[in-house]
Amino acid sequence: MDRRWLTAKEASEYLGLHLKTIYRLTTQRKIPFTKVPGIGIRVDIKELNALMERREEIPREHIHESE
Repeated sequence: MDRRWLTAKEASEYLGLHLKTIYRLTTQRKIPFTKVPGIGIRVDIKELNALMERREEIPREHIHESE
């Protein structure tokens, strides 16, 4: 990906998680994001990659595959 900021939908596809899970994780501040007034949230892919490189896992109880 060449862009730094992902939409919630793009982040869900990138991580292989349901869109609702992305919103839940941002609400819980488990993944880095910013709010863009009138547009929605954006997830910083560089920070997200750094989080994954540090092997900080998203707790499985926050992931609901059947959503």
